[in-house]
Parts: sequence; structure tokens; C-alpha cells
Amino acid sequence: MTNTQETVTMPPKLTVIETTADQVPPIPDAEKARKYIATDGRYAEGAIHASAGHYQQLVLHVSGPRAGEFYFYCDDWRVRRDPNKDDRFPPSSGVWSPFHWLKVAEILHWTIDSHHAVAERPFLTLEQGNEFARKVAPLAEALLLNLQSVPGTDAYDWSAESASAGMDIQAACTRHQHPPKGRRPELVNMAEAVSAYPALVQDVWATQDDASLDTEAEILNRYTLHRDHLLAQALGLDPNAHRASLVGTRAWLYEHRRKAAGGRPTQSLAAWLAAHPVLVTADTTDAELETVPEKAGAAAEAAGTVLLSNTQHVARSYREQLRERVLDELETYGAARAAAEAAVKKNRSAVYARLYRVFSWEDRQDGRPAVGDTDLGKLAHISRQAVGKLREQLDETTTDEETLSA
Repeated sequence: MTNTQETVTMPPKLTVIETTADQVPPIPDAEKARKYIATDGRYAEGAIHASAGHYQQLVLHVSGPRAGEFYFYCDDWRVRRDPNKDDRFPPSSGVWSPFHWLKVAEILHWTIDSHHAVAERPFLTLEQGNEFARKVAPLAEALLLNLQSVPGTDAYDWSAESASAGMDIQAACTRHQHPPKGRRPELVNMAEAVSAYPALVQDVWATQDDASLDTEAEILNRYTLHRDHLLAQALGLDPNAHRASLVGTRAWLYEHRRKAAGGRPTQSLAAWLAAHPVLVTADTTDAELETVPEKAGAAAEAAGTVLLSNTQHVARSYREQLRERVLDELETYGAARAAAEAAVKKNRSAVYARLYRVFSWEDRQDGRPAVGDTDLGKLAHISRQAVGKLREQLDETTTDEETLSA
């Protein structure tokens, strides 16, 4: 159940961390790298220096145990990485790629355009790197402070202000070290778009579940400014402007749904059905499915809950999940039955073989069998009568064989 009374997650306070000498590798030797290149690789000692690349970065922890930390970071260019392992730090999910503004990674990082071949920005020394982090820190602070919380989650969404700050950090990291531009006019906060163009809001948003809202947020973020010319006109924007985008769509949609709930808890129909298993089962018919949204809505309303994505499609999907579960159980029990029957057959053959061996043993001096049927039944876990019948069948078979050979 989604809690509509949750405490809002606040962005962390920025702290600039000083990187120490033991945390950075030595700067690659420019002369060795140039000699390696000039000799077409014949100067092997320079290979690793030439391949160091742009290994210096600025790193910002948005969330997690180190939330708010901002610092100069150097990958160890001397260590060759396994391309099949995803253990690089910072993780690739946090690389600064400002094409769309939907997800805020736990760790953001910007590659500094430093290199021995870049005259405008040679590789930074430790002191220069720390100083650069301090210089850029106000932009990182603006990025953090302007992030938007996504209600009901511990995630953040972008705002035009925070995204613009990220773009300014990226610009500062280039070899040309461009100064900050501030808020980009082509980035529009969702709240601003709704204020300028109320027709943008759809009634269904108030009762959609998380997955559906995430899909809506992606569409709004990626396409709406380009497709809805009336919206662009209301905002005074060129819909075809480079990187024009609605920002903060997910945070706005979740907040819109929270307000529409009016303080009541919300729950998706799928979660509601899981908590009330009588309403939909694997055996529910198509005709019965048609009544599920109405019945579930009435029950949730009586319980003071706002039901999300209360549609027949969701109910049908839930029934299909239950049917898949039945089929999975059938497969499991079928395999278990087959294995059990195979074991029974194998053990039955082994039991009979040993019984027949015992039957062949010579009788005692008083004429009784070497082992009585009662004792054999106990050992074989079958009845005395069953042992006796097997003995009789063996005797009949022996008599028949003797008759045929006479």
C-alpha cells in the first residue's frame, strides 16, 4: 500500500571531500605516451601511459550512505579492467548524460576533459583537482537543493534548475571550461507546464498505479513538448528546440495522485486482489472478470482506500498470473510424481529380486522356509499374504518350466 502521509525525503547537504595522495594514481608520463605513439607502438613502455585516457572526474553522491559528498576522483589508469565485470567505480548508471531528465542516479559523475594531449587542460595534479572540486561545489549544491522528491518513494526527480546545474558542471569540465549559464529556457518544470496549460492534465493520472505513472512520466518527459504545439505555444517555446523537455514529470505525477487521494491510503488493484484472494482466482470466468472493477472499487471505498488502476485489464492480468502459477505447480508436481513412480518401480524390482533370492534358499531341516513370509513381509514393508502370493507364483513358474523341459 502506498502511504500518502509519508515524510518528504529532503536532498542532502553538500560536503566537499578533500581527496588525499593515497587515493590517486601518479599522473601518466606524457613523454612516454608520445614516444609510444610516435614509434607506432615500438616503445612498449609507454603503452599504458598512452591508454590512460580521461581518467579524472568529479563525483557527487546523491543518496546512499555517502549522500551529499562531492569530490575530485581519479580512476587508476594502471589497472586493466575486465570488460565483462560491472564493478567499476563510479558506476556507469551515474554517468552524466543530460538527454532526458527522468531518473536521478545514486552517484553522479562528470569526466574532466583533462589529458596530456589537451593543451587547454593537462592532467590535474591532486591540488588542482581538489581546488577544481571546491570551485564547482556551488553548482553541485544547486543541483542537490533543487532536486524534487518523488512522494511515496526514496527517489528524487530532476527540476529544470537542478538539471541546468548539472549541465553547468559538465560545461566546467570541458577543456574550454565554460562559465555557468544558469537555468536553461528549453527545460520546463512540469508544474510550470500545468500552470500555463491546464488541459495537459488527464483525469486518469489521479488513479494510476506506480508503473503506469512511470510510463506517463517518460512520455511527458521525452515527447510532449515536441508533440503538443499548444503546450509549447502556451509556454512561449519552440517545440523543436534542442533538448527541449518537460522536467520533474514523475515527481509531479506522484504528488498529483497524492493530493487527489485526499489523505487516504492508495493501493494498486493487483495488490488489493492479492490481499483479497476470493475476488479473483485462477478459475474466475471472463464474465466474472467484468464485475471485478466495480466490486473491488466498492470494497476499497468502504475501507477508505483509493484503488489504483482499477481496470478489467489489470484483473485479467492478475488471473493470468494465478493460472501460470497453477501450471507451474502442475509441472512441479508432475515431475515429482514421475520421479516418485520411477523410484517405486526401481525399488519394487529390487525388493522382488531379493525376495526371489531368499525363496531359493534351502528350507530348514524341519521343512519350514529359510525365512518365513511374515518376517519377509516386515523387511520388505509388504503384507505376509503378498509375500506368499509371490512365492506361489515363483513355484508355479518353476513347475511350468520343469513340465516344458520334460
